[in-house]
Amino acid sequence: MFSVIEMDIRHLSIAALLTALFPFTSAAGDFKVAVGAFFSQADTSIGVTDPFTGQPYELDLESDLSLKERSTLPYLLIGYDFNDRHGVFLDWRSLHRDATNEFISKPFQIPGEDYLVQAGARIESTLNIDILRIGYTYKFYDGEDWDWKAQAGLHVMNFTVGIGGELGVRSEDNGDIITPINKEEFTSLTAPLPNIGLVGEYWFNEDWQLLGHAQVFALTVEDISGMLLDLGLGFEYQFTQDLGLAATYSYYEINVDYGYEFADLDARFRFFGPKLMLSCAF
Repeated sequence: MFSVIEMDIRHLSIAALLTALFPFTSAAGDFKVAVGAFFSQADTSIGVTDPFTGQPYELDLESDLSLKERSTLPYLLIGYDFNDRHGVFLDWRSLHRDATNEFISKPFQIPGEDYLVQAGARIESTLNIDILRIGYTYKFYDGEDWDWKAQAGLHVMNFTVGIGGELGVRSEDNGDIITPINKEEFTSLTAPLPNIGLVGEYWFNEDWQLLGHAQVFALTVEDISGMLLDLGLGFEYQFTQDLGLAATYSYYEINVDYGYEFADLDARFRFFGPKLMLSCAF
């Protein structure tokens, strides 16, 4: 439902941004690239209303629209340390899912639109999420075994929620009459959320280290509110000074609520699970 051309353009745009942000020549030990996979379990929902009672409720995109709960997400990280204290980083992850539900059990009104979905309808749905994280790190404690860093940055999340198939529209003459139509409706939004965080590293020996991070932010401005929580804990093994393999458990949650005047979207995205990363320093 979401065209391959649009996906390719978005991915090329991300690659161009990576190149623009890191145009320097790498120095030994300063430049780091990590690639990996995030084996996630998703729990996503959007706020909708019952078209017949007018009561709001949370539409679960996994149980109500049959989107897959478990997916493997690509992960990319690029970082650069200016010196022992200061550095910058950028990482990206992507979650794209499509599904078809042959028999919808709950009627709902599409947020911000005149179209509704009746019980029993056949519905095709799309949820595409791309998350880009840009940040600055400062190492404020450099111990014999422990390192502690403060982080500040920006999460930029682009998401598209698409509903298509057997939609309905109320008759202008009689609001109780629902006229079935075949149509696709997409809500696409880019939600930037600033964040602050803490990173901890503990070295057991020259080869093994414990990794942990926490980032959080909450914001409410007029009709717009958002909350972000990004947690991770795991281990890394260093094959050499410049090559390592990390296994962590990650938890990621974003709540966004854009009021009627802006986008009329209330959504909650939560995914969690193990993540593997292979990193190389130059």
